[in-house]
Formats: sequence, structure tokens, C-alpha cells
Amino acid sequence: MKLQATAAAAVCFVVLLVASEMVISSEAAGCDIFQLVPCMAASKNAKVTPSRQCCTNIANMGKGLPGAKCLCSLLNHPLAKSNGVIPRIALAIPQKCRIAVPKGFVCQGIRVPGS
Repeated sequence: MKLQATAAAAVCFVVLLVASEMVISSEAAGCDIFQLVPCMAASKNAKVTPSRQCCTNIANMGKGLPGAKCLCSLLNHPLAKSNGVIPRIALAIPQKCRIAVPKGFVCQGIRVPGS
């Protein structure tokens, strides 16, 4: 019984270590899921215009390929999925914000509008 508890504690530690590393590396790259909170309504409904704060936050993720990859990676985040973000709609936000996306950029099998 004690061996099972020790093994479970070790597994939990490894999971926490990996999770914290993922958060640190994604935030260090400017890919912070919480930066997309102002974009929530515009990422669920194509008729909603993204807010100025949403556009600013997406622009701050980086220009060109790094920013596009960051946005794409965040669409796979569990918080995005659990909040009903629709990737096809969310990927149109950079174009609505007049933010350039690399030509022909594809995310999750979807060609990003304006690319």
C-alpha cells in the first residue's frame, strides 16, 4: 500500500513538473492563453467584431509566422476547447484585426483567412 502511494506521488510530481514547464515555455514565447480572453466572443461567433484589446493582444503575440503559430497552438489549449472556441472562427480574427498572417498558413487543417 505504501509503495502504491509513493508511486502515485511520484507520478503526480512528474505531471506537475511537465505542466509547469509547458506554462513557462508557452508564456516565455508570448503564447499566454489568458491574452485571448478579450477575443472570446469573437472566437465563437463570426458576426462579432473583435475588440480593440483582442486585436492588440493578438498583435503582441508576434508578427508573421511566430504569432500565427502561437495563436494556432492556443486553439488546442484545453481552456479554449472548454470555452467553446471554434477554431475556424477564431482563425479569422487576425484578418478582422488587419494583422498579417504568413501566406498560405494552415492551422489544424484550416487555411487561415488572409494568408
